[in-house]
Amino acid sequence: MSDIIYWTLVNSHQAPLENPDGFLSLSELRKLSTLRFPKRHAEWLLGRWAAKSLVKSIPACRQYSLNEIEIRNTPDGAPYIQLPGGTISPDCLSISHSGRLALCALAPGPAIRTGADLENVEPRANAFVEDYLTLAERELVNSCPVETRETAITLVWSAKESMLKALGVGLRWDTRQVEVRAITGLLPANESTGEWQKMQACDLQQESRHWEVWWQRRDSFVITLAGFATKQADIRSALLVEKHIPGGMA
Repeated sequence: MSDIIYWTLVNSHQAPLENPDGFLSLSELRKLSTLRFPKRHAEWLLGRWAAKSLVKSIPACRQYSLNEIEIRNTPDGAPYIQLPGGTISPDCLSISHSGRLALCALAPGPAIRTGADLENVEPRANAFVEDYLTLAERELVNSCPVETRETAITLVWSAKESMLKALGVGLRWDTRQVEVRAITGLLPANESTGEWQKMQACDLQQESRHWEVWWQRRDSFVITLAGFATKQADIRSALLVEKHIPGGMA
């Protein structure tokens, strides 16, 4: 049986953000009250709603209300799921947001570690490319046609974020410690199919670890999901299952 990575993409216009009491726990409401900057407040709230809704859609958690499903963070900032009674779920959870959208991915159980990232495709300075991409990655994006170069740069950056999230380290690591080596299905935005494509990538600190990295385009945004197997699983056969959350983005 294949392992599954569930994911969802939600829009702030379709989420009940005006009523956080309806889906946040008491400790989450306290956390929300400390977020003073409107942008951070809105992104955190949307991300929590997306994550809780995705968790609740999984068969093992359908009996819980959104208020009972608590999304906490490790000291390193990685999100994790706490269920009623203080039970810590072994599931791997990843959250990303950009603008009015939030992306969430969940791999049930401890076998698959996953990370998700959502990025708006936009011009990036040469200094950004020089600072955050490896030499091989710079050569990769520079080899792309001009009409796809901005997308390629964004994809490389996004894949790095997803991989570092899967490793549980986020941007505390040098982004050049993971490397994208190939991108398939790269087309101009007006020709994009909106289907999952593959990227080849590796962890330069542990090249024996097998990674799977997927990407797709949604309007002006790109989505990346990255994953590796810890044990007794084969990430190469993992299935990506989109959950259409009520009120979420189709």
